[in-house]
Amino acid sequence: MLTGACPIVGSFGARDPLFRKAPERLERAMTRHGVDHDIEVYPQAGHAFINDHRDDLPARVRSLDGITRMAYHEPSARDARRRIIAFFDAHLKP
Repeated sequence: MLTGACPIVGSFGARDPLFRKAPERLERAMTRHGVDHDIEVYPQAGHAFINDHRDDLPARVRSLDGITRMAYHEPSARDARRRIIAFFDAHLKP
């Protein structure tokens, strides 16, 4: 089913209670089907760690931060952005 799928870059926060098993499952599936991928888990990051626009969201959404451990984590976000750009450069440039 995944054979021939496009390359995947994925960044996950280890403190995200919503997707704890996702990185490992995605890594296994991509490897098993020979799909080029870059999957990284950031130990200090939670859900939506790359989103530095939290203040723009309604208060009712931000109130879920404690449950979902949503918070911008600059070191992880910086590295994730670097990896995403490098991955796109490797796979999308002619």
